[in-house]
Amino acid sequence: MSVSAHQFIRPAVVLVGLGALAVAFHLGSVAAQQQMPATKVTQLMKQTLADVPGREVRITLLDLMPGHASPPHRHPIHHVFGYIVDGTYEWKIGDGPAKTFKPGEAFYEPPGVLHAVSRNASADARAKLVVFMVADAKQPSTVVEGEKK
Repeated sequence: MSVSAHQFIRPAVVLVGLGALAVAFHLGSVAAQQQMPATKVTQLMKQTLADVPGREVRITLLDLMPGHASPPHRHPIHHVFGYIVDGTYEWKIGDGPAKTFKPGEAFYEPPGVLHAVSRNASADARAKLVVFMVADAKQPSTVVEGEKK
């Protein structure tokens, strides 16, 4: 090869290398942005209650990332029971006091009450809870305060 060919090939190789590096950094930042959602919701069971017309049971596992809080919401026409599997969960309904639950503890929410606080109380550990809901089959599980059904 002549000297002039090397003058073009070497910068081209450097540019290709820099381009590959830029792509790698971009993909890394995209992967960081596409991390697990703040709450992973896994529906464990949904069962119609044949002897209670219009009602069904919904059992859900919630896996909350550290510090995650959901906006104030309601569970329309549903009886909600929660059981803490792992971590700590801060909870407040209506005008009642805020409470922090630990593994093995449970709570109850009557139909339609404002769920004012729902958050993982830990800044560095996940919280997992099982939610058992006796629900109106025609209603969504959760309605964020201010949203229409």
